[in-house]
This record gives sequence, structure tokens and C-alpha cells, in this order.
Amino acid sequence: MHRAGALLSLVLLLTGCTVPRPVTRVSLHRTGPAPEVPDAGAADAAPIRIAAASILSPQETLRSYGAFLAYLEKKVGRPIELVQRRTYQETYDLLKYGSIDLAMVCTYVYVLGHDEIGLEVLAAPEVGGKPEYQSFVITRGDSGITRFEQLAGKRFAFTDPLSTTGRIYPLTLLKAQGRDPGTFFQSTTYTYSHDNSIAAVVRGVVDAAAVDSLVYEQWLRGHPDAVDRLRVIDRSPVLPSPPIVASPRLDPELKNTVRTVLLEMHRDPEGRAVLASLGVDRFVTLPDAAYDPVRKLAEAAGVAP
Repeated sequence: MHRAGALLSLVLLLTGCTVPRPVTRVSLHRTGPAPEVPDAGAADAAPIRIAAASILSPQETLRSYGAFLAYLEKKVGRPIELVQRRTYQETYDLLKYGSIDLAMVCTYVYVLGHDEIGLEVLAAPEVGGKPEYQSFVITRGDSGITRFEQLAGKRFAFTDPLSTTGRIYPLTLLKAQGRDPGTFFQSTTYTYSHDNSIAAVVRGVVDAAAVDSLVYEQWLRGHPDAVDRLRVIDRSPVLPSPPIVASPRLDPELKNTVRTVLLEMHRDPEGRAVLASLGVDRFVTLPDAAYDPVRKLAEAAGVAP
């Protein structure tokens, strides 16, 4: 992992709770107990705490986002702490209770947080010239399965209970057919990351899974030998990209600084290289109304807040 700039530390929060507990900081440079977490917008030297929802497994999150966070730390001029939790709900709780400043979240977590606590989109990734993504329902290429209806009696992997692409979309397909996931599938499981779901299909642990199209396409770029071993059998309507969001408690000046750094990354050679490593063209702004299709999808699935 890239180690540019000042201290980039990793805060591992491995068990969930609604009120944050003292944790141990695992630093790239040293190991020691974490100090008390400061309020957002405190002294200039206070770290910016950013969470990555478990869209990727912890190992993939560190590999993929290490250089990005180091770049952000360098340009903003503040230490960055990466906070990881196992579930989207735990990440949302960190935002809700003011334990983190920024987060990379699923679209439904943003919608939930905007409507409940005033989360704000700072920026969203643009890939292939468009700030959008889809849910892909995938199976093994040799499974003989070509339609969602053929998954009856099969083993299915959801990503997370709050995942738009990894749960909410396939629920809309089932609801449209008047089917219940508990009886339609032979079994269901939660993998808690999209790369875990992809791996579960490849290895035959499950027969199918619903995953984030951006993660899927990036995963295939890193595993070209697996292209013929997977098949996409269903695609959701196009949805707005998963955003980077700011806590409503974050200092407005710092919020604007971070937003500017994100939106200008593609103009900087170092920033472009970091974006390329993530498979992202650039970050763009999106209004809250852009996420209305996610609200409608959640309502159709029966999981609207």
C-alpha cells in the first residue's frame, strides 16, 4: 500500500455497537492505544475519520483505497484514519452518532442517512464518463442458468441487508413475482462485501449473487482468467454512483476543502494516477434528487425507510 504523506492510520472496529467504544489504532508507523476521539471540526491537527462501508472486504479495501486516502491526507493537510466495520448498518451508526467525519457508502445508506440525519453528498465517482452503476445478478458460466427465475431452489448470496445492489434490487425481482426469498431460494447468506460475493460464486459456494457492477467490472480486470467463469443474468436499471458523504457535524470549511480536493483530483497527475488505480475517471457532484431512483427501488422492495 502506498505510504505517501504524513501518518495514515487504520482504525479497526471489528464488532458492532450503537455507541462507539475505545479502540486500538493500528498505525503504519507504530502501534499504540488510540487517544480519545475528538469532535468533528476540532483542532486543525485532529484526524479526519473516514469510513469505508463493507462494499469491499477489509483486505481489498486497504489494497484499493490506501493510495487514495494517502492522497487525500496530503492534499487536505490533515491525518486520515480509515474506519472499517463489518456491516453497512454499523457504518451508518458511526455517521449517526458523530463518530466519523466522512464515509464511502452504498446509495441506500446515503438515502437513509440524508432523510434521517441530513447526510450530504460531497462527490460521486464517474466511470466510463457516467456517474452511475447497476446491480448485476451473477452465476457461474457453466451453471446453465440464464434467467433469474431459474434460481428457484438455488443457493443465493446477498451482500448486506442495506445494500442497494446486493439485496434491495433482487428483492424487487422477487416481490414482482410474489415470491419470498426464504422459500424461493434453497438457502441465502450474507457475505458483507461484493468481492466476497463474487468469490463465493466463482468457488461454487453459492449458485448466484447480486453485486455492484462497478466492483464486478473492477474485479474482472484484476482476474481476467475468470471472465468466462461468470455470467451476468440480470441487470438493474441504471442508478447514481455510490457517494462519498459528509457527516452533518463536519466543519463546513473542512467539508468544502475535502469536496474541492475530490472534484479536482483528475486535474492533477498524481490524482489521476490514484483515480486510475480505482478504475474511476473523476469525482463529480450529484444533487440529492439524483438518488430518487434508489428511493423508488427501496419502496418497490418493501424496505423504504
